[in-house]
Amino acid sequence: MMNLHPLLFLFAATCGLCAAAESAVAPDAPAAAESAVPRQAHPFFRDALYPAWSQMTMEQAMVDTRAAIAEARARLEAIAAVTPETATFDNTFLAWYKADENLKLLTNYLYHLHTATGDSAIQHAMYDIQNEIMGYKAEGLHAARIAQVLREASQAPWVAQLSPARRRFVQQQMDRLRDSGLYLSPEQQARKAAIETELSHLGYRFTVFVKSAPRMWQLLITDPAELEGMPAGWMQLAEKEGTALSPDGKPAWLINLTTVPAAPVLRYCKVAETRRKCWLGTMSAGTPRSLDTEPIIARILEQRHELATLMGYANYADMQASRRMMGSGEKALAFVDEMLQKSKPAWDAYVAAEMKRFSQACGQELTAVNPWDVEYLNRHLPPKRSSFNVNAITPYLQAEKVISGLLNIWSGLLGVQFEELPTAFIKPGETAPAGVVETWAPGVRCIAVKDTASGKHLGSFYMDLYARPGKRPQAWCLPLRDGEPAADGSLGEPHLAALMANLTPPREGRPHLFNHGELYMLFHEFGHMMHMMLGHGELRAHCTAEVERDFIETPSQIQECWIWEPEALATFTSHYMTGEPLPAGLAQQLAATRGSNPIEMHMRMLCTSKLDLELHMHYHDKYKGRPLDEVCREILAPWLFPYTEQPPSEVRTLTYTMAEGYAAALYTYKWSEMLAADAMSRFRKEGVLNPATGADYRRCILDRGSSVPAMQQIRDFLGREPQPEALIERYSKP
Repeated sequence: MMNLHPLLFLFAATCGLCAAAESAVAPDAPAAAESAVPRQAHPFFRDALYPAWSQMTMEQAMVDTRAAIAEARARLEAIAAVTPETATFDNTFLAWYKADENLKLLTNYLYHLHTATGDSAIQHAMYDIQNEIMGYKAEGLHAARIAQVLREASQAPWVAQLSPARRRFVQQQMDRLRDSGLYLSPEQQARKAAIETELSHLGYRFTVFVKSAPRMWQLLITDPAELEGMPAGWMQLAEKEGTALSPDGKPAWLINLTTVPAAPVLRYCKVAETRRKCWLGTMSAGTPRSLDTEPIIARILEQRHELATLMGYANYADMQASRRMMGSGEKALAFVDEMLQKSKPAWDAYVAAEMKRFSQACGQELTAVNPWDVEYLNRHLPPKRSSFNVNAITPYLQAEKVISGLLNIWSGLLGVQFEELPTAFIKPGETAPAGVVETWAPGVRCIAVKDTASGKHLGSFYMDLYARPGKRPQAWCLPLRDGEPAADGSLGEPHLAALMANLTPPREGRPHLFNHGELYMLFHEFGHMMHMMLGHGELRAHCTAEVERDFIETPSQIQECWIWEPEALATFTSHYMTGEPLPAGLAQQLAATRGSNPIEMHMRMLCTSKLDLELHMHYHDKYKGRPLDEVCREILAPWLFPYTEQPPSEVRTLTYTMAEGYAAALYTYKWSEMLAADAMSRFRKEGVLNPATGADYRRCILDRGSSVPAMQQIRDFLGREPQPEALIERYSKP
């Protein structure tokens, strides 16, 4: 998943792989507007493909923001002056889409620098820049007139003569016009802006509450007997921290969620009441025991419902789904319900097996288990599954060989070549050597992607793979700038993007190895990257980032499948000491783990997706005013594990839906996973390294970006409608 900065308004344009900019971005305005901003004077949106990162100071960011806003105003003026007689595709729809392209570039780069470096100066600058952009947006310059120009143009005879891609773009722009609120009355537009501003603030507050939660709970114990069974090292740390807080100076033991974590207590402590208290502590985020997010959630749901109805939708889920593959919240919920029902036999079998294990451990028949006993009991029980550890292949995953193998696999399958370019970290005020690509930190690599048949440069991407202080955790891909097609619709300017991760960095004197989780991350993110690099059409607007939100994860989930395939693993694995290839038995054991994925994780995502959709569809008419935990238990009753006490709803801490870009869209991950599992079935049938299948995958899906509806893309590749059986089977094996 992709986490976005809480300043949602500012970073709506910096979608990463979550969503493309909803406001217009990139121009066909008159020459006067073009010449008003000399690009080389503005490093945040200069013409060169590779940014001069060393010149992107925060002072320059504000200069460039104001220049980009001035340019956008001029472009809007030009659109407003268009008459029906002078209207063309370029000076109406394309011009509106391109109006503030340089604001998109600037916010892309700022967001990227902030997540890549953690520089607090960038964060402070972003607040000021947000205010500048919000002021510009609030002007609504010529909004009513532009809406009229676009409506009139959409009905002009010449629209029917456009290419299919351009006709699709016209419809997409009319949809955006509707979603922008330009069809609303001035009073409605003002209300829309007020709701969106409040939602931005609520999302930020929600995130702060959730992130602050680990510091809000602690437990001070004065009797060591209450901690019987705890390891000596943990006890020493707990006593050191606790005695310092003891009011009478006597020995005490502190448990919290940061320095002396409660999690080991759940596993080792023999005292059930202590485990219960610590379980409540680990569940305290978003509850009254910490910083209660329930009032914030209620207000967010109320405001989102009002916004949806203001925009003409029945509910917020319908609004979110309107330009996605699903088309409506009802269809998304029907998909989730179908997956839940088809997964229920496997879930029921899992629950029965777990209760049998716990009953055996307790020496009595249980109908429910205390949630604070689960980890403690598991420690004394045989493993639930095969004892095979996927990280047994770690000695065979030499980092550089893995990276080379990754590139080689996709070079052969997709018909592309990869060329690593020389890079250097250039500090502000220094001059970059000729022929060197600047980076924002030492060790960042840059790779050009070229079409093997034609030699054309499709795009370039940075690889910033290793953890360092200040860098945002996890992994993500971010499109930095989308390539501009040539005038004849052929490939013109290449794309530029960044693949970011926090893998374990190399250490002097030690072999540099990846574990299987890092291998998974690398292949997953590379799926996103190939989608970005290969997506070219006759319009920049049909770049990969603009594909339907519930399709954006599909290529990444397809390409991650290769890390379980023995044939693919054989191309880049060898023991770091002996050089021997990965043993066939080990590869087969690894492949088997893919076919027996934990049903509980599958069900958790489905249940969370159901909560997300139900609350955004029916909060106003069914659930408003009722306790959140009660509502969530009611919704998920058939799929709850039989605990004696159900934990607080995870919605209380679900930043993905309450503060970020997956509201009413968490189903996206299971939908994409279903599409990916079905697509992978074709590769398995025809050969996971079969270049002919890879060529079809590139032609039907990767190359098209958003120029063709996603459902058509997947149908073209499969030759039929997608089917869920491949995914259900993955989670149905013992």
